Formats: sequence, C-alpha cells, structure tokens
Amino acid sequence: MCILFIYRNPNADIQSYRLIVASNRDETYKRPASSAQYWKEHPECLGGIDMEPGKEGGTWLALSMKGKAAVILNLVNEEKLNSSKKSRGPLISNFITSSDSIETYLNQLHKENTNGQPYSPYCLILLDLNNANTHYLSNGANSTGPKMCNSDIIGVGNGGLEHPYKKVEVGKEEFKHIVQNANVSKQNTLIEELINFLKSRRRCLPDPELQKDYPTIYEELSSIFVSENEYGTRTHSVLLIDGSNHVTFVEETLMSNLTWKRQQFQNELIYDNIY
Repeated sequence: MCILFIYRNPNADIQSYRLIVASNRDETYKRPASSAQYWKEHPECLGGIDMEPGKEGGTWLALSMKGKAAVILNLVNEEKLNSSKKSRGPLISNFITSSDSIETYLNQLHKENTNGQPYSPYCLILLDLNNANTHYLSNGANSTGPKMCNSDIIGVGNGGLEHPYKKVEVGKEEFKHIVQNANVSKQNTLIEELINFLKSRRRCLPDPELQKDYPTIYEELSSIFVSENEYGTRTHSVLLIDGSNHVTFVEETLMSNLTWKRQQFQNELIYDNIY
C-alpha cells in the first residue's frame, strides 16, 4: 500500500505554492533501501533508492531540479506478481534523467503496455514542476492511456484513480484543509501539519473496495499510516514548489532501530531544462 496527495496551483505567486505533494511509501520492513539523496551520476536528481537485489537503482518517488518529478504506486487486484515482469522502480529514474516530455514518455509506456504488459501493475504519476501539470498512467487491463489531472486536489491510492479507497477520499478533504491557504512564510508549520497528516492511523471504514481487494487485512490497511506485522509505512515524503521556483523536499524514513530520520533539502529549479 502507498498513498499520494497533490495540490496544484499553476498561478502561484511568491508567497504561495505551485505544487504541494505528500506521500507515504508502504513496504515490507526488511526490503533494503537508501533514504533520500542526490544521485551520484545525476546530481540534479533527488530521491530514495531501492537496494533490493535485482532491483537496485529504482525508486518510488524522485525529482529533478530540471523540473520533473514522479511517483509510482502498485496497482492491486490486476494480476499476481510475476517474476518475469520488469521492475517498476526504474520508470521514475528513467523519466527524470531523460530529455523526454511527459507526453512522449507516457505515450511510449502505454504503447509498451498494450503490446504485452512488460511491467508489474502500477499507477505512475508524472509532474512538471514548472507549471504544475500532472499526468497519470496505469497499466491496468482497462487503462485508456495517459490522463492529465486538472483538479486542484488529487489523491491516488493502490486502487488507482478509477477505484479510490475511502482513506484516499477522506484524506483529500483533510489535505485540502491543510494546504488551501498555505503561505511560504509559514512553511515550517505546513511541513509539520503534512507529516502529522501522513502519520494518521484513523481507520476509514467501512470500505467495500478495500475489503474486496484485501479481505483478510483490510481494516489494518484502512488508515493513511499503515502498520501490519512485517509491512507498513516506511517513508513520508513532502515536496513543496513555491511561486519563486524554490524547492523544499522533506523525507522521514523509518530506520532499522525503529526511529524516524528526517532530512530536509533546499534547492532551486534549473531554468535550462531541455525537454
């Protein structure tokens, strides 16, 4: 399980935010991964890195100071995972290190999907940090191809946009309340409110959609923050892009000693992006 919330304000001024992204990565606790860092071979890129043997180098959320960001979530109830399928993690790193536009990249992916579904089920969200354009693609059986998301508040869970869980719908309202009057001068307060939001253990029930997908453990998965035996929320991510193109990225990661490590990165978007 993972969850993602996005606030879009393409007309942001210097005191407001063009994009606010808040996301939880849920994963088995034993899966190795490194916390957020600038990438050695692409120093303009920032994000955590999957260290699972055979899947090294992939990621779940990352951004490039050249104006790109991407998030990927598993898409449930489509098919059982097959070891012959390609890993999904490189879909993010391949995009943010490329010169491809969002449209070109997603159209090519959709073409690959319709010709044989090479990847395990996913929901992929790509963002243009310069104008807040947000695009979505799933490789579900009923996918009609890439979509542009024009709403000011967007929420995505593991059911995709097509089958939102109740915690996504409830979370969108709570997220909207936090971000609707966000001001750059109160950024520290905003970050704390978003992290606390991502730590919410309030169960959003009843949820027939979630129960259908996870009949035995749906109650444990019905909150924004998940904790279920050897699986749960391991990373909170907050991305802020203000109207002056200043980037703030905050990540909280659950460490092996069960404490949370917070990192905060500040940067500026690079204007000479070529895509």
